[in-house]
Amino acid sequence: MNPKVLVLADDLFWKTKIEHTLKSAQATGVFIDKSDQLEAKADPRTVGLVIVDLALRDDPFSAIAALKKNARTKTIAVVGYYEHVRKDLLEKGGKAGCDQVLPRAAFSQHLGDIVMKYALPGGFRAEDDEKELPEE
Repeated sequence: MNPKVLVLADDLFWKTKIEHTLKSAQATGVFIDKSDQLEAKADPRTVGLVIVDLALRDDPFSAIAALKKNARTKTIAVVGYYEHVRKDLLEKGGKAGCDQVLPRAAFSQHLGDIVMKYALPGGFRAEDDEKELPEE
């Protein structure tokens, strides 16, 4: 079991959303915002999943390809997400070696299951402690 999830993202909204989901899945997130850090941080003994924002300002595709070509790290699952209007990122993510490429809406909806599948197989998600805010 590799409970660490390596997240390559620079958008604060998505980083927060991912962090919240990781917490509920009892997984540890390691957040980086530079693609050149990806391969060095991806230790297959502790990292079970890499999540990549394919719209990252710092082009992530060569880093994903390098991760998947490296014999030491190629077994780590890579899931990329993109804005649904950017179909070019879907194709680029697949060519780079992502195991899954999802539009943001589907990624958001299935993130907990993705974390459980790759980083914590056989684990369980904790109940959400946050109370829903009342409507004004």
